Amino acid sequence: MNPQSPLGCVLMIVVPALLVVSTYLAWWELRFVVQGRTTDAVVDRVEAIELRRHRTFSDSYLEVRYSFQDELTKRFRTERDELPLSWPRPGSTVRIQYVAGLTGASRVEGHRHVWSTTFFVVCVIGSAVYIGLLLREARRAVSEEEAFEARRRRRHEG
Repeated sequence: MNPQSPLGCVLMIVVPALLVVSTYLAWWELRFVVQGRTTDAVVDRVEAIELRRHRTFSDSYLEVRYSFQDELTKRFRTERDELPLSWPRPGSTVRIQYVAGLTGASRVEGHRHVWSTTFFVVCVIGSAVYIGLLLREARRAVSEEEAFEARRRRRHEG
């Protein structure tokens, strides 16, 4: 890393920020793996949503609203999930995965967000590489300082 390059300063802000964001996203996937429960839910409504963001770009998805009983609280929860249009349209019931006792933490079974876990792994690897580069630069700077001090002492002694 060049000391005059602003890239190092930018990376010191960007890398930790990306790591925090990716950790949050991957945390939800981990919660579904560790605490997730599976049950059948009654489908209340399925609606194709089309958002136009630009003339040539639109974002479309299936909004699936469903109701189910939370095993922990014994209360009925009504929640929703946004599925890609390529998914089969659910019938009157759908298998869901949910975190018991946590409102808003449910999804249609199989609707995983693999990209968030992949993003987290990439950020962890990137952070490890960046920390390694920082440590290497710090060791080099310390070695250069020690060599400079040794030369300075020899000059003053001699």
